[in-house]
Amino acid sequence: MLLVTSELFDMPVMSLQTGAEIAQTSSAIIDLATLHILAYELSGAQLDSHPSFLRIEDIRELSDIGFIVDSSDEIVTLDDIVVAKDIYTKHARLEGMHVFDDHGTKLGKVLQSIMSTHTFRIEQLQVSRPFLQSFTETGLLIHREQIVDVTDDTIVVRAASNDNQQRAKLEKQPFINPFRGASSPQPESAKADRR
Repeated sequence: MLLVTSELFDMPVMSLQTGAEIAQTSSAIIDLATLHILAYELSGAQLDSHPSFLRIEDIRELSDIGFIVDSSDEIVTLDDIVVAKDIYTKHARLEGMHVFDDHGTKLGKVLQSIMSTHTFRIEQLQVSRPFLQSFTETGLLIHREQIVDVTDDTIVVRAASNDNQQRAKLEKQPFINPFRGASSPQPESAKADRR
């Protein structure tokens, strides 16, 4: 199922061992190279150390009551998640990043990211258009396969092909009804034929 990434923030983390809430998610640690969520940063009064994290591998289930884990032993510190330590210290966030196409045209900024709840992978980016373009065009929805490169502050996507640009231009042209403009010959009445 696809879900806006931020909808899983402030979600309870429930322990199967105690049946109680042990923490809440506060943000996601996203690897910009692969667009995978590696862990969730946690908050809560029962945590022993700050910052604390829940790795994706340690989530047993995502349900309507929150993330379900075996026990509080699944909560780790920053030193325990070696892979995501550099990613966490960069504080990179997808939201607010500038989006350009591979021709250098600015497309807008990332408004929100959309993830798959099965793979914890970012599948789509919702991009808000620059101010002047927002009057005539709606926002963009960019699929992960269109992404060419992601740096610390920009995302580069494949530019629209000429076929897509031509199709978009045709769709914007007003429809002209061929039967309205010119006067067409009218049929003669049956009375006129009898004379």
